[in-house]
Amino acid sequence: MEALTPDTLAWAKRIGLTPERVAFLAACPKFTVCGEHMKHKRPVSNNPNKYLMRSGQKWYFRVHSKTSRDTVIPLGFDLEQARKQRDSLLAELKSKKVAFTE
Repeated sequence: MEALTPDTLAWAKRIGLTPERVAFLAACPKFTVCGEHMKHKRPVSNNPNKYLMRSGQKWYFRVHSKTSRDTVIPLGFDLEQARKQRDSLLAELKSKKVAFTE
């Protein structure tokens, strides 16, 4: 824990913080700033059916865009075939993105 100096306590008083609150904030770990805290880390999903949606017996490829529109493409009834088609669609989208950004 960092020691509270008289300058720190004077600053805290000027902005309206109590010495107890300043001591608590000084005791907080440094990694709790935005971007490093566990709350802000994106969960990594190992789901083999990512981007696949099932409605009834049929599988669909679904991607949500930044313009708040979903792209839904029917892939058929077989899960393995749907995964292969999804992988080829994702590769095609990735190649278009790379070509667009270069």
